[in-house]
Amino acid sequence: MNEYSTGTSAGTSAAPALYGSRRHRVLWVVGVVFSAGLLAPLLFLGAARKGIVPRTVPAGYAVAIYPIALGRQWLPDPGDWISWTLAAVVLTAAVHAAVLDTGRTAAG
Repeated sequence: MNEYSTGTSAGTSAAPALYGSRRHRVLWVVGVVFSAGLLAPLLFLGAARKGIVPRTVPAGYAVAIYPIALGRQWLPDPGDWISWTLAAVVLTAAVHAAVLDTGRTAAG
C-alpha cells in the first residue's frame, strides 16, 4: 500500500485533506511566514502523518530553517546573506503550505 493512498480500492480516492477550511489554510500560511518559518516543520509533519507529503519534507525544512534561525542569533556578524537565505526558505515553505491541498494526486 502506498503511503499516499487512503485504503479504498476504488482507485479514485484522493489524499486526505490537510486543511479543514480556507480560513485554516490562511492561518497556517500566515503562521509559517510570521514565525520566520519555525512552524513550517510542524505543519509538514502533520501533512506527512496524513500521507500528503513524504516524511523527508518536514525533516528537510527543519534542517534548513532551524540552523539558519539559530545562526542569526549566535553568529557575531552574520551579514545580509543569512537574512536573505532565511527569507527564501520561509517563502518556499509558505508557498508549499499554500498549495498542499490543491487537488494534486500522489505519484506512484
